[in-house]
Amino acid sequence: MKKINPILYDVFATPNPDEEREQLYYPKAVTYGVQMNDDELKEYLEKNTRINSSQFVGAIEALMQEIPEQLLQNKSVHIRGMGTFYLKIGVRHRKDADGHSYVQKFTDPNAITARDLCIEGIGFRADPTWNRKVSKAKQPFERAKTRHQTPISKSKLLLFVDQMVKEKGYVTVRDVECDKDTTNYHARKLLEDLCKGDQPKLYKELVGHSYIYKRFGKS
Repeated sequence: MKKINPILYDVFATPNPDEEREQLYYPKAVTYGVQMNDDELKEYLEKNTRINSSQFVGAIEALMQEIPEQLLQNKSVHIRGMGTFYLKIGVRHRKDADGHSYVQKFTDPNAITARDLCIEGIGFRADPTWNRKVSKAKQPFERAKTRHQTPISKSKLLLFVDQMVKEKGYVTVRDVECDKDTTNYHARKLLEDLCKGDQPKLYKELVGHSYIYKRFGKS
């Protein structure tokens, strides 16, 4: 019988700018670092479908090139059964007299001009048929261990970093996230803090679309 994994979730507080308002909470699915990257997906598809590695790479590279070009031509891009890519626009950030960044609020729709706008990125809206593949699943839910407040001492973190550097020459956010049982945000902040100060312990390098962190004086 196929093992049914429970859907992990955690509960988070909503931002509450008004202290007089009642604090609200919402559930959110969590993965805690368990992620299938493109290489793993490529290997899985090659083993379980008729799509080989070169076909996968070629299709992904073509989509990455073509979709942004079509969006910039005032089109949306719909992939049947999956969903629609669209352009996200917003109001440009400006700076006040003190140099602080802010986003202007508008009460008159006619006051918004082309000079106020910027492209924020690419959005994706999944097709209902694709959403139903997961929404109709009968898997149970299980509260995951809360990790976003896990305290980690600098000394223990450095021991782990040195271990990773010795094994493969660098450490990643995902390494810290999984080993130290914390969130992606917290893991990234821990590594970024080690890159700061008068005597930083780490420096980072961009490899592909992600950063790796290396130790000063060690390899």
